[in-house]
Amino acid sequence: MPKHTFVAAVCLMMAACASPKVDEAANLLDADSLKAHVSASQIARIEDGKLTGSHVIVYQNGKEVLNECYGLKGVDCGSPLCGGEVFRIASMTKPVTALALLIEHDRGHLDINDNLSDYLPEFARMNVALRDSSGSLVRDRNGLTVSGDPAVNPIKLYQLVSHTSGVGEVTPPGDAISRYTLDSAVAFLATRPLDFEPGTAQAYSTGAFDVAARVVEKVSGLEFEEYLKKNIFDKLGMTNTTFEPSENQWGRMVAMHGRTPEGANCDVAKIPGCVFESFPAAYHAAGAALASTAEDYIKFAQMFLDGGRSADGKKVISEKTLALYSQPVVDDTVMPGIIKWGLGVRVVTGEGYVLPEGTFGWSGAYGTHFWIDPVNNIAAVHMKNSAYDGGAGSQTGNEFEVDVMRSFAAPAEP
Repeated sequence: MPKHTFVAAVCLMMAACASPKVDEAANLLDADSLKAHVSASQIARIEDGKLTGSHVIVYQNGKEVLNECYGLKGVDCGSPLCGGEVFRIASMTKPVTALALLIEHDRGHLDINDNLSDYLPEFARMNVALRDSSGSLVRDRNGLTVSGDPAVNPIKLYQLVSHTSGVGEVTPPGDAISRYTLDSAVAFLATRPLDFEPGTAQAYSTGAFDVAARVVEKVSGLEFEEYLKKNIFDKLGMTNTTFEPSENQWGRMVAMHGRTPEGANCDVAKIPGCVFESFPAAYHAAGAALASTAEDYIKFAQMFLDGGRSADGKKVISEKTLALYSQPVVDDTVMPGIIKWGLGVRVVTGEGYVLPEGTFGWSGAYGTHFWIDPVNNIAAVHMKNSAYDGGAGSQTGNEFEVDVMRSFAAPAEP
């Protein structure tokens, strides 16, 4: 989109779709039905070996309707989940980073329609990667994309958190990633060709969120984790969300569930000191590397239904700016179907999906999942860590959505 059109278009959409705000949803969840449905699915996945343990929380109208733990912290330890466990949330880091960028927009320190190069000049003259006759990216022997013609379009800030910037992944050759920091990751990305012309396509990118985080650092003067702690985590009471877990938090980290070649359950060994893959904890990867708890993340989710404020009224962001978060950035020409990218989230834009139109949320590579349903005033979080059933298509995440949506109380008799 050209400069200044994204926010303008959203404002028009919000005005056209405006409806009176209500404090409570008309369709109430039945707590007993919800617990029965969710428990049946979680226990079934534990029994068939597709899940070690999980923590599930559902709020409606700002009140807890379900808060249940299932299974074990790990196959080897045998300890039951009982609350307070720490999970690797992987890409559920992305919505947090997108919120940070929007907070700075809200404060007038940047405009999300600005050119990235206004803040990071090293991204002023980018090239677009070569593609072969089949449309696939051309790569060298190290697996890196090969540079082609100069890019025509500048990268806009909002494109960084909507997978439409063309910025690719942080995949340096060799073991360089083990020494990375946010600064060195962004420096690497500035030397790489874009996967496509900014704003003309979409492709999932974790690296682009690092660039967005570096912009937040630049305009705020704070290191990114310090920024998140001061402006989001402390205000929401998220005391266990961090890039660098303490000794106590590492001790509460759940094991990564996996399967042996023979199909038996096992704990997958993770690199010591790394929250996400081989990324060192000192690399505050803004698209992938936070650890958190279900209790913390539900506070983040509920904030969207509380108009950008914490449960005790602390302002995180204005309600007006927060509304930009969940508006679709891409159209059918870029991303066909009813699921489209917003700012750091996927958005349901039509009927035919299990969750209602207007719902938004995200998932993590290790099976974590959350969503916000403004229609029914629901915030829902599902935490697990799995090496093989993760991302947006995870079985447990999909079943969780279905279980919630079939747990509404029967309408009252007239």
